[in-house]
Amino acid sequence: MTSLGGLALLLLAGGVPIFFVLGLTALAAVIYADLPLVLIAHRFYTGLNNFTLMAIPFFILAGLLMDAGGLSRRIVDFSIALIGWVTGSLLMVAIVAATALAAMSGSGSADTAAVSAVLQPELRRRGYNVDFAAALIACSGTLAQIIPPSLMLVLIGVVNNLSIGALFLAGILPGLLVLPGLFAIAFRHASKGGPQYRASQPFSLRLLFSSFVSAMPAFGMAVVIMGGILGGVFTPTEAAGSAVVYALLVGLFVYRELTWDRLVKAMVKASAFTSGILILVAGATTFNWLIADAGVPELIKQWFVVNVGSFWTFLLIVNLLLMALGMVMESLAILLLLSPILLPIAVSYGIDPVHFSVIMVFNCAIGMVTPPLGGAVFVAATIAQRPFLSVVRHVVQPWAWMTFVLLVVSFLPVITLILPRLAGYLD
Repeated sequence: MTSLGGLALLLLAGGVPIFFVLGLTALAAVIYADLPLVLIAHRFYTGLNNFTLMAIPFFILAGLLMDAGGLSRRIVDFSIALIGWVTGSLLMVAIVAATALAAMSGSGSADTAAVSAVLQPELRRRGYNVDFAAALIACSGTLAQIIPPSLMLVLIGVVNNLSIGALFLAGILPGLLVLPGLFAIAFRHASKGGPQYRASQPFSLRLLFSSFVSAMPAFGMAVVIMGGILGGVFTPTEAAGSAVVYALLVGLFVYRELTWDRLVKAMVKASAFTSGILILVAGATTFNWLIADAGVPELIKQWFVVNVGSFWTFLLIVNLLLMALGMVMESLAILLLLSPILLPIAVSYGIDPVHFSVIMVFNCAIGMVTPPLGGAVFVAATIAQRPFLSVVRHVVQPWAWMTFVLLVVSFLPVITLILPRLAGYLD
């Protein structure tokens, strides 16, 4: 097993995509053990043969249809009417809009892309610091990984057989706790930034009301998803499918912006995103089967039992490990590979699995804005047409705040567990 681990590290160091690393390592293990090669295909199929996993393509498609059908733009327009009168209004709008979209899209990258595409032209026109704005949008967009319906929460729930409803509720308060710090950072930057950050329009109750009415069909998406799941009407997969139908109907018949061309493009993008995610799930499932068969999880557990005496120390070590890995690995790979190993160990320390799952996902959200990988920062920088390094240097303050919130959430489990308990998901 040591030689196979060395092979995996060698392939990763060589820049081989993570799926091929997992697949080639699994193939080498099967050949070394003189097992039938059909086992690889069987484990791939077993890893994907899960009804809840179908929620992933539906949530991705629903998010893309929101953008193509005009739903995302209505949410941004409402955000502008709501807080467009404060200092640094567009920065505040970016945070509010990203949070609202997070409650519907489930994808941090899609959320970041949608807000960036709508706001960047106006940010340039008003003379805002585009690099800072892109960094702030990237950090706000990662809240989609924490606030339901998060694809990350769906994945970690599927892999570890946890209640998706409980995970969704557990992610709400940790995600919202990030907002005050982001608002403060944005306001401080705007206050020192010059006259271009001053409010350009007075508050208008009439505009707020009209934009809210216009955005009501778009906000209905969150009601369909969360109301259906928490009300026991839908399973998460059925809620995701219903969200797609809802986005289609609103885009076609309410806003009438969803053309055939836009629909086809959204479906092609959703297919590409889904393929990338599910093939990684299949490879990770096979790899996890191999390391479980080799007894690696038990060895790691024994190491923690011998060397780590308290759950405080365990959580600190895990957070440091996950943040370090988030710098160089994709979030999906981290969750798929490590959650089956670390979750049972966390439970042995008396940590609730739902609470620990949110901690892992929160770390992955921070990893999306941590260089050198920083996937959300890369998306925001690309849409802003700015160099990655120019944008990423503005991430430091939001990153520090998100890390502080992570530590608070880690060591105060009531923040994550209170809503699932009130809803009856947990004892």
